[in-house]
Amino acid sequence: MPVKRFHEAYLREAIASVLRQTSSAWRLIVVTEPAQSATLARLLEDVLADPRIALISNEGRRLAGALNTGMRHATTDFVASLLGDDLWDGEAVAVLGRRIAASPDADFLHSSRRYIDGEGRAISGVIRGRASVALDDFASGTPVKHLLCWRKDLALSFGGMDESLDLVDDFDFPWCMAEHGATFSAVPECLYVYRDHREAYRLTTHVPQSVQARQLAEVLRKHGLDRAAIRDRVEQARRSYLQQALYASPLDRSIKRLSGADPRRGWRETYG
Repeated sequence: MPVKRFHEAYLREAIASVLRQTSSAWRLIVVTEPAQSATLARLLEDVLADPRIALISNEGRRLAGALNTGMRHATTDFVASLLGDDLWDGEAVAVLGRRIAASPDADFLHSSRRYIDGEGRAISGVIRGRASVALDDFASGTPVKHLLCWRKDLALSFGGMDESLDLVDDFDFPWCMAEHGATFSAVPECLYVYRDHREAYRLTTHVPQSVQARQLAEVLRKHGLDRAAIRDRVEQARRSYLQQALYASPLDRSIKRLSGADPRRGWRETYG
């Protein structure tokens, strides 16, 4: 669980969703920035009393560095991520454990998901994970979404997540895993609950659209797409999910913050 900018109530709910697991076969590593480690330790003193939960400092850069740090410190063969404003279903660990045992050749598991708003109200039904995933699928979209669970040693064999990128966990990283021969397995159960909120920082909303578009282009270029394909993918993203961005550019962000614009009025997905 990478934690940098956080909403305390959401963070506590995220941790509570792990504590509520029906299976006890889990360990939680909370990875924060060195400068806020002491503050977070005081804030989470009650939950950190649980020996299954550890708080460590990010040894790398950005979100990717935090996830890489967690991987290196994990003592299990498989690891999974939970963002600090989202939730795991109570059966997540149990279901993943059964699927790993039943599919020993699988390197990367991904589940179905649903969405809630800032108050915890449902804003979607269950969105099924893609039944099959192949390397070629990544060129035309993002075929896997959280809950993401992967074989640690395979990920670390090529350096894990790309720490030059902010927007990495559910696109560039699975694509890299596929390029390194990972076998994907879809988990039909809904194991992950995304929180679509505007109450605190989110990468998808608070990073300016121009920055997100540039990073998307960098990922596509990294994986060998040509200029025309990159242009089409970026324009497609601008017409769809990138509309979630509250700011058009870093300059627009500065202007809106100075003017006191309300971030809760931003565009939202319909999840239809």
